[in-house]
Amino acid sequence: MGSRRVASENSSGRPAACSHCASGRFVSWGAAHGLPRYRCTDCKRTFNILTNTPLAHLRNRDRWLTYVGTMVEGRSIRGSASACAVSPATSSRWRRRFLNCTTEERARVIGAVIAAFADSPALAGAAGENSANLTWCKELLPVILSWLA
Repeated sequence: MGSRRVASENSSGRPAACSHCASGRFVSWGAAHGLPRYRCTDCKRTFNILTNTPLAHLRNRDRWLTYVGTMVEGRSIRGSASACAVSPATSSRWRRRFLNCTTEERARVIGAVIAAFADSPALAGAAGENSANLTWCKELLPVILSWLA
């Protein structure tokens, strides 16, 4: 595998460069799955904040905060899976991918997930059909932020 190019962010929350070719010339290109997308004017490819990170193509982003909280607590893969209402195979995959993230990627991704799901009913404590109960994540946020360091 070649080296990964990761879209780093500037202070406005937009990536500083294309994740594919590192060009700084890109435009907003709508949103997909709650995250803003961008299109590079040089290579014509689209990307978002998760492109070329270990967390690309993972689903159930609304449950990631809960999962990170269970990792910080030191729960087992099965314990984390039951807390997030996912299968143990998904829990194992998430653990591997989260641990493969660099500190910069962790901070950027967790920030993006918090921003994308700030208005989510799951963060308000409503246990919906497909949402994990994330009320305790608000209390664990300082611990999660220490995990990012």
